[in-house]
Amino acid sequence: MSPKQCCFEPRRRQAGLSIVEMMVGMVIGLIASLVIMQSFSSSEAYRRNISGSGDALQSAAIAAQRLDLIIQEGGSGLARGGQWVWGCRLLANFSGNVVLPSASAYPSPFASVPQTLRAVPAAIIDGGAKSDVIITMAGDSASGNKGLAFSSATGDSMVVQTPTIGMILKTSAAAAAYDLLLAVPRKIADDPGDCRVVQAAKTMTAPVVTADASLGLSVATFSKLVPLNTATYGTIESSIYEKSPAAFHLGLRDNPSFTMLGVNSDSELLQYDLLKRFDTQVVGENIFLIKARYGLDNGVGGDINDNAVDEWVSPSESGWTLADLMDGKLATQQRIGYVKAIRIAMVVRSSQPIASDAPMTSIKLFQDLASARQFSRTLTSDEQRYQYQAYEWVIPLRNMRTPPNI
Repeated sequence: MSPKQCCFEPRRRQAGLSIVEMMVGMVIGLIASLVIMQSFSSSEAYRRNISGSGDALQSAAIAAQRLDLIIQEGGSGLARGGQWVWGCRLLANFSGNVVLPSASAYPSPFASVPQTLRAVPAAIIDGGAKSDVIITMAGDSASGNKGLAFSSATGDSMVVQTPTIGMILKTSAAAAAYDLLLAVPRKIADDPGDCRVVQAAKTMTAPVVTADASLGLSVATFSKLVPLNTATYGTIESSIYEKSPAAFHLGLRDNPSFTMLGVNSDSELLQYDLLKRFDTQVVGENIFLIKARYGLDNGVGGDINDNAVDEWVSPSESGWTLADLMDGKLATQQRIGYVKAIRIAMVVRSSQPIASDAPMTSIKLFQDLASARQFSRTLTSDEQRYQYQAYEWVIPLRNMRTPPNI
C-alpha cells in the first residue's frame, strides 16, 4: 500500500434525507399543529364564554332595571280606592276610536291577553313553557292617590268637592288641563262596574298654583267644575256618574302606566302601551325566558294584611289565573288586594353558540318553592348550543301597602 493510499480516503458522495427521517419530521410537525390548534380552540372557547357571560349580564341588568321601574309603580294613584277600582272594566277612547276594550286581538307575544281588561295593580298571564306576560296599571300623581268624589248631571263634566288638592303640575298651570282621570262608581255592595279614562278639557279654569311643603311640590286646587275633553277621550257613562262616583287623578297624559311586558320570538323583552299612546318598545335583548309568581299577604303561613309576603303563588293556580282575577266579582277585589309583590325569574341567553363539553340540558326556576310552584323546561338540542344564566329577584308593589279608603 502506498503512502497516498494510506493517508487519504476517497470523497464520499453527498446524500439527502432518508424516508424514515422525513416521516419523523412530518409526525413532529403534525403533532405541533394539533397542539397549536387545540390551544387556539380552547382559547377561543374561553373568550366566547367570557364574552357571552358579559353580554348576558349586561342584558340582564338593563332588562331588570326596566322591570323594576315599571312593576314597582303598580297600583300608584289607585290603591286607596282599591275596593272600588280593582276589577272595574276599563273603558277608554281616543279621538273617536275605542282603545279599551281593544277592538282587535293584541299582537304577539300578547295574543293570549283578553281584549277586555279590568283594573289591577299587577297581573300575570301564565305562558306555559314560554314566557309569562305581566300587566301593570298605575297613575302618576303624588297627591292623587285618594279618589275625589264628584257628581254630574251629564257625562261631559265633573263637579268635585272643594276645597281639595288636585293636580300636580309638571310644567305650568295650563298643562294641568291635559291630565287624565279615572272615573269609577262607588257602590260598595255591588260587583265592580265600568270605569272610564277621561281627560280634563282646556276650558277648565286655570288653577292657582301653590307650594305644598309636605309634598315638596307645586300643586293646584281643582275648580269646582271640571269640564272634560269629550272629543278626544269621550264622556262618562250614566252607569258610572249615577252611582256615587269618584275620580282618581292619573297625571299628565303621557305619564300613567298601563303596560304589558312580554318576550317575543326574537328573545326581545317588549313593552306595550294599553292606552296606545306609544309604539311598542324593545327594553331588553337576549331574554330567553321570563316567569313570574305572585307574592300574597293572605295569611297562609303568616299574618294577613301585615304587608309581608306569606306565600308565592303560580299564575296557573285556581283563583289566580287572569280569568279568575278579571271575573268582575266583588269577592275578587279582596284577592287582588293580597298581591304585595311579584317574584321574577329571568333567563338570559348568550348571543352566539358556545362550545361546551357539558351543555345545559334543562332550566329549573323557583327551586325553593313547593314542587307544584316551580318551573322546569327541557332544552332542545339546538337550544343546548347556547349559554344560559338565570336571575331571580323580588319586586315589591310599594303602593299596595297603602290601606284602602273605608
